[in-house]
Amino acid sequence: ALQAKGSPPGVAATGEADQSSAVCELLRSLGCRVQEGGKVTFSGIDIRSGPDCVLKPSFAACVTEFKKKFPNPSAVSISGRSSLVLSGDGLVIESLHLDGALVIECEEGASGVIQDLSVKNKGWVKVSDEASKDEVIRMRGYHISRLETEKIVFKKDGSIDGNYPIEQPVETPVEKSIETVVGDLSKPASEEEQEGDTQCCAGCTIM
Repeated sequence: ALQAKGSPPGVAATGEADQSSAVCELLRSLGCRVQEGGKVTFSGIDIRSGPDCVLKPSFAACVTEFKKKFPNPSAVSISGRSSLVLSGDGLVIESLHLDGALVIECEEGASGVIQDLSVKNKGWVKVSDEASKDEVIRMRGYHISRLETEKIVFKKDGSIDGNYPIEQPVETPVEKSIETVVGDLSKPASEEEQEGDTQCCAGCTIM
């Protein structure tokens, strides 16, 4: 009723949606391309369905840290139906195209850089659930069905769990040395050179 009159409803569903929306606005302010999701209704309350971005305090806690975590924000795109969860102090997102669900963790003491990563899957979907035995879900009005998720974990030992290649060092090709052939100047010139003109470069004639 409050929402119909233009007042914020102040319920669990809108509180979570507003929190995620604030994170998306912050990413947009940095220059990331973050689309808006469509509107859905749960328990008579309208909310925006996504994208759902959860950036944990271990990843970044203030705007200054966010800028360091997204050094090339124009190379980051997130669709309106996506879900993104990031955690870990050593994690940096350089370039990412997301259309689905992605969870990236970076263990304490580890470091990881996401570059040229493209993820597209079924993602996570909000499903109406007003009769759940879980009180939190009943308050929210829905549960999240995790249909498909891409998960990447950067480990402290340097290994990576998930579908993300470990960057291999690029070997610099060794240039072959060019041997310069120098004629033996101790040998006499050919008979043609002795008799007349000197031929140079098989085409020039020095008179």
